[in-house]
Amino acid sequence: MTGQIPHAFIEDLLARTDIAELIGGRISLRRAGANFIARCPFHNEKTPSFTVNAAKQFYHCFGCGVSGDAIRFLTEYDGLHFVEAVEMLASLAGMVIPTETKEHSNASTRSTPVYAILGEASLFYQAELRRHPVAPRVHKYLKGRGLTGKVAKQFELGFSPPTWDALVNHLGTSAERLEALSAAGLIVKKESGHFYDRFRDRIMFPIRDRRGRVIGFGGRVIGSEGEPKYLNSPETLVFNKGHELYGLYEARLGNRTLSSLLVVEGYLDVVSLAQFGIKNVVATLGTALTEKQVDVLFKQVSELIFCFDGDKAGSAAAKRALPLILPHMKEGRRVRFIVLPEGSDPDSCVRQEGEVAFLDRIQRAMTLSDFLFETLAANLDLNHLDSRAQLITMAKPLLKLLPEGVFQQMLYDRLAELAGVDPQMIQGKATSLKKNSPSKMKVSKPISLPPNPAHRAIAMLLKNRELIIRIGDLEEFRHADISGINLLCDIVEILKIQSTLSIEALIERLPSDYVSQYSYSELQTIADSIPEVGMEQEFLGAMQRLRERSQEQAMELLLIKAKSGVLSKDEKAHLKNLLEQREKNRVD
Repeated sequence: MTGQIPHAFIEDLLARTDIAELIGGRISLRRAGANFIARCPFHNEKTPSFTVNAAKQFYHCFGCGVSGDAIRFLTEYDGLHFVEAVEMLASLAGMVIPTETKEHSNASTRSTPVYAILGEASLFYQAELRRHPVAPRVHKYLKGRGLTGKVAKQFELGFSPPTWDALVNHLGTSAERLEALSAAGLIVKKESGHFYDRFRDRIMFPIRDRRGRVIGFGGRVIGSEGEPKYLNSPETLVFNKGHELYGLYEARLGNRTLSSLLVVEGYLDVVSLAQFGIKNVVATLGTALTEKQVDVLFKQVSELIFCFDGDKAGSAAAKRALPLILPHMKEGRRVRFIVLPEGSDPDSCVRQEGEVAFLDRIQRAMTLSDFLFETLAANLDLNHLDSRAQLITMAKPLLKLLPEGVFQQMLYDRLAELAGVDPQMIQGKATSLKKNSPSKMKVSKPISLPPNPAHRAIAMLLKNRELIIRIGDLEEFRHADISGINLLCDIVEILKIQSTLSIEALIERLPSDYVSQYSYSELQTIADSIPEVGMEQEFLGAMQRLRERSQEQAMELLLIKAKSGVLSKDEKAHLKNLLEQREKNRVD
């Protein structure tokens, strides 16, 4: 089967793969009879619905419907391509893939020694960081940056000696070795025919692919000495700057359920944040963000948080990122931005403020819509007509990059509101979301909302944000079978952090299925039907009815369970409390 991997080989490979062991190395599995269960890594859930059947070698989630074999899991969870997933499983099983295309075979043959020499170079640099006579100077610098030996080991940091030929002499000067070193971008050939090391007297940051293989290096000068500040490996057979991200392998390794990634500019930013326990961080490779990198990132997670340096270069980088990000904003994806103080970068910021304060910055990161319009309007005075016209001129080409749908429509309406014009003047025939007509928001299959307590509470909360202070812990509601209860809980969680969010920004932070199922106009109609004077009492009444209904459901489940005699001690105590509370409510 020239040009393909034989089907029989794939079947044999899957038969030899322990899918429970493979998946269990990435997420926490718990045995349940003959199978294993876990909370699904592909969607947010409170109770486990993800099942791994070791006997039949497949997984399935009863919540979101994903399913597949070991290869499918690696492509979906690790973000590998099909061939990469097969290669990884074959390597784990000690098997050799029997057939490849001639082109792939030739590329593989050429790249094998390159991967090998890069791995050897990484070990050499790590050893030099420990033993070189000038290493104490490097240690002092790293400690001054707040880095420990533990985090340096985790990221396999190294040191390239200041001499011209330390690496080439260590790894060999035979024609074959020189060819591999040159192909890996580790040495440079002089006109005289002699070779010298590309990296000298620098802290070395190995760049690894999603399989953990070293594919290149970033070398940083020690302190402020020397130029350029960062020197990266050139493009090679195995390294493409525009396709890779520093720290992605380590981020996946340190987070079994990775839901978001923080994107920064520098290698030291990644390592410093990891030192402070913030491990979901990646960096671009000394170049501006590329569309391919955005694509790679969204294959890993559904939320990206960009944190650029607090200087002109960082601001420019953020602006350049917008046209690359917008085309990728499909349903369910979120993007936020952290704006650091002038002169700060993530490395200096986390060392000055500490982990808790930096995590708070992440929590308060600006939504894409807020960042977009604040960036465009930064030097405009929207009190003047010419500035409003200029805002429209700058924003329209960007908004056209967005996939058609609810989010794009909402941003067009936000632009119209800022510019003080009718949305149809901006979009032509496009349907608009007028300020007082949210019913025109395009949603797929909006449900008709009966005015039940959860929907009434949501409607009042969106209209009067001050009601948020009257809400306590809603975790007990999460498991109640009440229409709209999970939406209410999610909205409350968000508004307790940022109560002044616009409707557009709030919807950005909610799961996409809410946006497609709930019509804001119906919620608005419910809220408008409640007099302002009595709204607080109406709200408290709705919350009380939700609490009672939730407790009734919990009590019914416990009573059913009690009949079979399997209640735990805690469950018995909980049932007793619920019965007492019901009796108290009846008396009251």
